[in-house]
Amino acid sequence: MKTFDFIKQVFKGKSIYRILFNWQIQKHCQNLTGKCLDLAGGKDPSYYRYWSFENNSELIKTDLDGEFKVDLNKELPFNDNSIDNIFFFNAIYIIKEPEKLLKEINRILKKDGKLFIASPFIFNEAEEPDDFRRYTSQGLEELLWKANFSDFEIIPFGERFTAGIHLWHSFFIFNFIRLIAFTKAMLFDKLIPKKIKRLHPCPLGYFVIVKKT
Repeated sequence: MKTFDFIKQVFKGKSIYRILFNWQIQKHCQNLTGKCLDLAGGKDPSYYRYWSFENNSELIKTDLDGEFKVDLNKELPFNDNSIDNIFFFNAIYIIKEPEKLLKEINRILKKDGKLFIASPFIFNEAEEPDDFRRYTSQGLEELLWKANFSDFEIIPFGERFTAGIHLWHSFFIFNFIRLIAFTKAMLFDKLIPKKIKRLHPCPLGYFVIVKKT
């Protein structure tokens, strides 16, 4: 099933970052309940096809230019302790004061609620409309501590070879070439010794699961 999905995403033009990120969603964002908030989701992102919600859940979609417009550099328009799950994907680098935003997220998140973050690490500059930073795992950890979060897991996805091939994504004109390149990069990532990955990680990005305690 995962092989078929991989081929399908490649032929839809998805980057290796997007494919591996979607699989993180598929693994960690299932059977969610309650009021859920997607910050900076954009228009029908591909990850919508990889998460799942229970029947009693509610999804609020926000974006700077969407139907529900939210400026992430300002106070969030939600009550204290009112949201069960918050998604903040591939947008932390555009925020002028990310610590301030994460404190706002902490404010509106319910006790035992979850925050899911995806943060690119090896990535081209992408002004949407701004691009200020790339976080290491230590940088993300410090940011979360400063926002008064203490229960979190930071998961790297991708490694040197997929990170390198991602930077060449726009040069692959034909899908079958991308399929071969992505497949080889993923296989070579698996050959990197675990000690190297642990001591000197070089992932495509980080997926973060935070629980408000």
